[in-house]
Amino acid sequence: MGAMSSYQQSKEQQLALRGPVPSVYIQDTYHATKKLTIVGGIRWEPEFMPVDCFSRGTTFSMASFLANQVSSVYSNAPAGVFYYGDIGVPKADTQSSPLQFNPNFGASWDPFGDGNWVIRGGLMLAYDEANFYTGNRVHQNPPFATAANPSVTGPICFSEPWLAGGTGYGCNQVGGTNTSPFPQPVVPTPATAIFPAQGQYIVLPTKFHPSNTFQWTFSIQHQFGHGWQAQIDYIGNKTSNMETGTPLSPAIYTPGVWGPGGTDCGPVQTTGPAAKAGGVLGGGKVGAKCSTTNDEQARFALTEANPAQGNNIEGGGGGSIIVNDIAWANYNGMVASMQHRLSSTFSLLANYTWSKCLNVTDAQGDIAGTQVQNPYNYQGDYGRCGSDYRNIFNTTMIAKSEFKGLPGPVAYLVNNWELGPLFHIISGAPFTITSGSDISLTDTGNDRPNAVAGVNPIKFVKITSASATPANRGYLNLNAFCSVTTTANPCANPVTPGTFGDLGRNTVSGPMNFQFDGQVSRLFPIRERLNLAFRLEAFNIFNHPDFSNPSSSNPSSASFGEISSTANTARVFQGSLKVIF
Repeated sequence: MGAMSSYQQSKEQQLALRGPVPSVYIQDTYHATKKLTIVGGIRWEPEFMPVDCFSRGTTFSMASFLANQVSSVYSNAPAGVFYYGDIGVPKADTQSSPLQFNPNFGASWDPFGDGNWVIRGGLMLAYDEANFYTGNRVHQNPPFATAANPSVTGPICFSEPWLAGGTGYGCNQVGGTNTSPFPQPVVPTPATAIFPAQGQYIVLPTKFHPSNTFQWTFSIQHQFGHGWQAQIDYIGNKTSNMETGTPLSPAIYTPGVWGPGGTDCGPVQTTGPAAKAGGVLGGGKVGAKCSTTNDEQARFALTEANPAQGNNIEGGGGGSIIVNDIAWANYNGMVASMQHRLSSTFSLLANYTWSKCLNVTDAQGDIAGTQVQNPYNYQGDYGRCGSDYRNIFNTTMIAKSEFKGLPGPVAYLVNNWELGPLFHIISGAPFTITSGSDISLTDTGNDRPNAVAGVNPIKFVKITSASATPANRGYLNLNAFCSVTTTANPCANPVTPGTFGDLGRNTVSGPMNFQFDGQVSRLFPIRERLNLAFRLEAFNIFNHPDFSNPSSSNPSSASFGEISSTANTARVFQGSLKVIF
């Protein structure tokens, strides 16, 4: 009671970012012939990374870290961490990209000259404008908005979390002292700046490249008689330099067991605060494994590379990271549509999209952690996008009743009604199966299991109610995944400790979603300038449940693979009466 397993604290975080967003473009349309029109242009859209009004921010140099070179601005900062005012550090903490030009070209061709056919195509290169949040956390590193963890082994005292250095654990320590670095000023001076052990640093590369997308399109459109029109489009693109988080200091797996006197475990630290926090001060217990989830702080890459400085920088996938620009993506899709233009009584729009989207990581905006399983193999996370809905079908229609020649009372009852149904069907969203444990012993937090060959990962169980037994809510087949061998899942190919599972990212799709909405309305004429408008709307008319994705973490969990919620709401009706005068 009264103890915590982990604790992190930060001082107040304040943003004061400023940056210009200029853009200049030129474009021209050229009518080559009566049948052919060409459009071309170019846009200059430079990327000037935002700067902090108070010159807060940091950079990191691995070479300087290894050489024990420290900042001239804050001399007590960890080696390799530099600030504006140090040689070579720009105010934006990364170099800008002023030479970004976005060309585009398109053509439209009427092959027969009768206005019923049109063929279009286009190419474009577009640079993204980096969100201010891209470098947001760079300006909150120590000593500005320091996020720090107590360097404590075992339970942490709830009432005094920074109590450390004594005998025993938690609040029962004897002889411990309060090591809290707080409070701190908003912009500390070199004399007041504090750099706690295991401080979190989120930095940009030397030159951050905003993502760029090369896109191409091709479409054929035909107009039929009586207001009907059909179109088919192909859309493709390839994106480079996408943002992703790369850990500065993942834990390094060391095989083997401890020998006498802290031997046989190579670079694992056995002295200093990292070894104490990892529980291996003086070496681990003879015969114990060199790498465990408890001793990761003694195995962080920077700590092993420079024992005197490495423990000052928080490690692991959720610790210090580089907001990198090394991910990529691509998309290819076909959109077929049919349309009936609005006439006096009827209009229709139907479309079907068949597409495929692949990437390394999905866009996060505010990047504060590692998104891939293995930071040394980004190709291993190349798979389906989180928004890769392979099939999408939409239909919407408006139909009005306007029958001619009916007797007065019948016409009054039958005419002036409007019916508007809407159908929406979409493939299930992809999701990733994770191990739920650090089998790789790297502390990246994204481990995946091995796939079991020949076993379908989906059960196809019909869910009858929310109160059904777990077996009747199960969507995933436990036997299709293997992290560790258990009684419930005695799989034969568990992930070897220190390695990563071979199951890809976003390899399984959730349940398909179906939505049917509609509306019925009627205008009742009362007098020449007085009408009564009636409208009834229904959402999810069939009261059909669209199930959310199942629990997908830790195949050893009793609730693994179960669906416990829906993605839509129950049927809803709403109506209105309005007097128009």
